[in-house]
Amino acid sequence: MPFKILYSFANEEHQYTCYVTYEQYKNFKKLPSLKECKIITENQEDVEEYKNEMQDALNLAAKNDTSHIKKLSEMV
Repeated sequence: MPFKILYSFANEEHQYTCYVTYEQYKNFKKLPSLKECKIITENQEDVEEYKNEMQDALNLAAKNDTSHIKKLSEMV
């Protein structure tokens, strides 16, 4: 089941939201460039294709490339 999360990076004022699986959420919280990350809603819709793209974005973010994850996220 995907979760909608709210997060921000340490070097930015903006906050973002996106959908991730729980496993992705656990890994996301470990990113060194992250300032805040919390689950804000659970969502029942099927997001299999999005899940794979988000995993690619998380892999890049682990290497300090946040450009792709920002494209998949909504700024709030």
